[in-house]
Amino acid sequence: MDIVLILLVIAIIIVGLFFKDFKSVVYFLGIIDIIFRLFHKLIELVKIQGITDFVNNYIPASLEAIINYYSTGILNTVLIWVLFFLYVYFLVYLIKYFIQKKK
Repeated sequence: MDIVLILLVIAIIIVGLFFKDFKSVVYFLGIIDIIFRLFHKLIELVKIQGITDFVNNYIPASLEAIINYYSTGILNTVLIWVLFFLYVYFLVYLIKYFIQKKK
């Protein structure tokens, strides 16, 4: 699971440097979390043993699962709250986009 954290940090840095916008990093984190959750939901529905073992071993269930795996105590609480506020920020941008698209 260490490689997942390393890849995630590198991907966040690349997205931040490429787009040079905090909003893009928030979108990226939202997209990654949705992908992780979809993988695990798909595996739960399909139930093919080899694929299930691979996904359960190498793909985290969510960004919160990554935070919980690598931190404890007050650091864990702070990181979970940061993630929560990033989700709220992501949701606000999605709602703004939805309303602007409607006009």
